Amino acid sequence: MLSRDCELSDLRGVLASAASGVGASLLLEGGIGSGKSYLARTAVRIARTGGLHAVSLRARPSGTALACDALRQLRHSVAAVPSPADAAAQHPAGRPHGPEAASDWLDRFVAALTPRTPVLIAVDDLHWADEGSLYWLDHLMARLEGLPVALLATITPGLSSPRDDDPGHGRSAAPSADAHAAGGGVGARDTGTRADRAAVLARVVSDFQQRTVLPGLSPAAVGYLLTSFFGGPVADTVVSACHRVTGGNPLLVHALLRELRRGGEAVGPTCEQVERLGSVEIAETVVARFRDRFPTVGRTLDAVAVTGRADSDAALVAGLAGIPRPEAADMLHTLVRCGVLQDSDEGVVFAQPMMRNSFLAALPPSEHDRLHTAAARALHAAGAPTQEVVHHLRHTPRIGGRWAYQLLFDSACAALSRNDLEEARTLLERCIQEGDAADRPELLRLLGYVDVVADAPAAAVRRLRTLEGPRHGDDTAPLTLVVNLVQAIALDGDLDGAERTARAALTGVEPTGPAQEPAAGALAVLGVLGLLTGRPRTAPPLPAAVAARTSWVRCAQAALSALTARTHGGQRAEVLHHARAGLREPVISADVPTTPLRLLLAHLLCEAGEHDEALAACRTLAAAAHAEGARTMAALAETVLAMCGYRAGRLSEAAGAARSALAEGPPGAWLGSTLARCWLGGILLDSGDLDGARRLLLDDLSLTDLPEAAVPDLLFHRGRLHAALGHIHAGIADLEECGRRLPRSPHGYDRHPWRTVAATLYAAVDDRTAAKRLAREELELARAWGAPHAVATALHTLALISNSGHRLSLLREADGLLQDSGAWLEHARVLRSLGHELLRLSKMRQAREQLRAALALAEKCGAGPLVDDLRADLTSAGARPRRVETGLDALTPAEYRTAVLAAEGLTNQEIADRLFVTRRTVELHLTRVYRKLSLSGRADLPAAVAGQVTAADHRSLRRVGTDGPASPPRTARRSTRLRPAS
Repeated sequence: MLSRDCELSDLRGVLASAASGVGASLLLEGGIGSGKSYLARTAVRIARTGGLHAVSLRARPSGTALACDALRQLRHSVAAVPSPADAAAQHPAGRPHGPEAASDWLDRFVAALTPRTPVLIAVDDLHWADEGSLYWLDHLMARLEGLPVALLATITPGLSSPRDDDPGHGRSAAPSADAHAAGGGVGARDTGTRADRAAVLARVVSDFQQRTVLPGLSPAAVGYLLTSFFGGPVADTVVSACHRVTGGNPLLVHALLRELRRGGEAVGPTCEQVERLGSVEIAETVVARFRDRFPTVGRTLDAVAVTGRADSDAALVAGLAGIPRPEAADMLHTLVRCGVLQDSDEGVVFAQPMMRNSFLAALPPSEHDRLHTAAARALHAAGAPTQEVVHHLRHTPRIGGRWAYQLLFDSACAALSRNDLEEARTLLERCIQEGDAADRPELLRLLGYVDVVADAPAAAVRRLRTLEGPRHGDDTAPLTLVVNLVQAIALDGDLDGAERTARAALTGVEPTGPAQEPAAGALAVLGVLGLLTGRPRTAPPLPAAVAARTSWVRCAQAALSALTARTHGGQRAEVLHHARAGLREPVISADVPTTPLRLLLAHLLCEAGEHDEALAACRTLAAAAHAEGARTMAALAETVLAMCGYRAGRLSEAAGAARSALAEGPPGAWLGSTLARCWLGGILLDSGDLDGARRLLLDDLSLTDLPEAAVPDLLFHRGRLHAALGHIHAGIADLEECGRRLPRSPHGYDRHPWRTVAATLYAAVDDRTAAKRLAREELELARAWGAPHAVATALHTLALISNSGHRLSLLREADGLLQDSGAWLEHARVLRSLGHELLRLSKMRQAREQLRAALALAEKCGAGPLVDDLRADLTSAGARPRRVETGLDALTPAEYRTAVLAAEGLTNQEIADRLFVTRRTVELHLTRVYRKLSLSGRADLPAAVAGQVTAADHRSLRRVGTDGPASPPRTARRSTRLRPAS
């Protein structure tokens, strides 16, 4: 009886009135499954518990003499009531068991009742009552106020079955207008009987003193049922979804729970699962309720379920169901009155989504195909909007009409233009069924593009391989196909195979004018692959007088120019120029995916030391790919984001991106997933999770299982892991092999600083010659490249293995290069080494400052082992390190007070006056506040302290100078720290 408090109150009021000798009546109205019958049974139990005589009646479509049933039930509980058999003596010419005789004797009984013998008469499904029973109820209602009788009835509006006195008529359909005309007098008699019954039913319904319409269960009630079913709390979103699809209808809610049990749901379902559920039992129940009046109700509701709605003239539904339009319109009108359907702005629809799902679930596949095919043909013939016709074409077998192919193809192209890749894939695959052999190449080309960006690269390679063929004349379509194919091969991990495929396909191709722009773009992609594999190839440009107009061509040329400048070293400024130009190109082409090229440019920005810019580009590309449903491109962007985040020292963000790439990317081993695993292992190593790093880099990966392009990445991080585990020689071997596997160029800077790590390991085993050789090589290449963080890393390594006389100058130079580089983790390491060197020189105060700064950066990075080492270093240096070096909890009381007042808009002088300090002190406090909170300036302070300052803090700050200084709120330590702006 959830959500039925008001209805129960009305029931008790009616029973109390009858018990006092004053008759009362209550009519419960509701659609199918609203709980009317359960309330009637509850009323009978309450009445009997309260000492009332209860009569429970139920009308049926087959016809039931309610008066006889009532008399029979009362005879068993009240001895003074005459039996129905005694009615024969009073009605010798009539039917002793008919409703008239029973009504007569029931009237005598009721007239003799006293207030001490109140009676509840509960009539369920009043709409099915026969004409005699309705006359009896009409007669009882007229005398009800003076009798100790409570009359309760339930009714479904619109659900009634007209009948005549023929005993067998109750199971036959209502005659049509044509049958009445043909039947003469019989038809007239039927019409009169039907009209009389309808009039009596309307009069009885209108005479009820109270009428209550049963609403659906509340969301809270549905949530209670779900919690009881699963034995624990269920997410609010799931509760809302269950309430939305069922409308709170008790019958549908319990059917939903049964379907969940059949599906084996041991835990709470997802919203998507709830919204797809339907129950065949529900469809069968609804059809059974209406079949006596409308034999074709099943076909009609199937048609509404397939089309999703019925128009006001019911023409489409009538055609699909194979019935006359007036009959369909009458049926829909009745179903709306009964609450199965409802009127909406779009037409007549199912009142509850689960009801529609139930009819779809009960629909045989052959009937499902037939209805969708018929709907598509009818809507196309009627000139319906394209999206309505295509909705049905998606679910049909091959129709064979050219119009169907054209509609599907146009809709697929529209889906591609709005980046709805899943919709485009579905429509293109349906186009292959509907189109001719001549349509197949173009469809496979578009499907290949979708596969490249949204599916496993291996699937894209297989599909695009089927389209390889010679190029004819000026046809440029094969060139874009080649670009998509080689990108798919590269993403599958075979860079060498991609380069060979591109070289073979582009032999003899030369761009000669604007019409050959795709040739220039394809050759640029070939040049990029050659540089990545160590086989550089110069791509001939377009003629000087012709500028590329196609976005993807310009992006490919920018990638080639940037990678060429990087490979030949010493041209960092040129790399930055071309990378930024390529990233500024708009994404306006659906022919060639440019995300891999853009991610290459973002990675080049990171290698050039523009960490924040590279991270921002990766985040933008990942968000766009996720929004488009481009699963492969999203996973690739998350992988590059992890790589750039690691280089910048954002270990938490990098780990999250790598895990997202592995969890949400396409299944199987491909370049993105393999790189994500390698870099996640390196991230976990620096975060202190050695077991996780070992599992990723040693247990789950081997060189034989990896794409060749990812082998250097595995070797680099595995070598570092070996060193951390104490296996120095194994680490050196992996790092040396990493250097051999990297593409070679005479002046280029390697994308992995393997020499610096190997140099420290050689120094650890006392091979100073090899250590210095590698460190100097790295420094020379880094200086030629010009990236500040690369030079600083090489200087740091050289300082660690050099004589003490040069160590301090090398470390200070490295510190200066890293000040604004954005490479947090490497800067923390350099500051730690600088602190150690200052300690060796007995400069204790300076050493502690460097170690504290290093600790703050290490905490921002999330580098757990480095944080622990720095805390130990500070303790050894005689300092007492604060528990937290970043965030509000890291501020001293004086810094906290200064930050709060500055956030309120006070000037430095006003803060100095308020706190009784000098203006210079305020400036020093704010400088430390900006560093600890990772803020760029005063404008960021209000957001940083928002919600952290209590009213007591404000009152205390206003009293500063009289009652003593205020301290920052000592709440529980936060488990998460503020993210720095990047």
